[in-house]
Amino acid sequence: MRLYIVRHGIAVPHGAPGVAEDERPLTEEGIEKMKLAASGLKKLDVAPELILSSPLPRAEQTAKIVQKALGPKVSLRLTRALSPAGNRADVYKEMRAHESLEGLMLVGHQPSLGEIAGEIAWGSPDRYLELKKGGAVAIELERLSPIPGGTLLWLLTPSVLRQLGS
Repeated sequence: MRLYIVRHGIAVPHGAPGVAEDERPLTEEGIEKMKLAASGLKKLDVAPELILSSPLPRAEQTAKIVQKALGPKVSLRLTRALSPAGNRADVYKEMRAHESLEGLMLVGHQPSLGEIAGEIAWGSPDRYLELKKGGAVAIELERLSPIPGGTLLWLLTPSVLRQLGS
């Protein structure tokens, strides 16, 4: 299985007046930049059959932008496992539930996405990958149990994805 991991785009800042942490949406700039990054993912032939996303607005918006760019065959499902309060064990359980897929995408938040990528690619969540907002990782999964493991294929910054998408 090919696993893609995408961090949500640029959101309203922490502590913005009148906006609760769990309700922060993408900014207009974040939406536009994420559309370009999603076009970059399309040009790289990123082809998940399913996107699993955190239910927080900034992640869900990001997932929907990517889903639209990648085409109608991509399904989207929200899962609390990818929210900031989620944990890796629940994410891995979700991944195993979809092990028959050829491609799966996770959309969520740092530091958990970086810890997931580090644990899968290097066997330790302490060796996490630093994902910028709108950045993406591709990993070829070699196993899903007991803990997923695989080979890092690429790690792209949002600016590189936007250049590819423009």
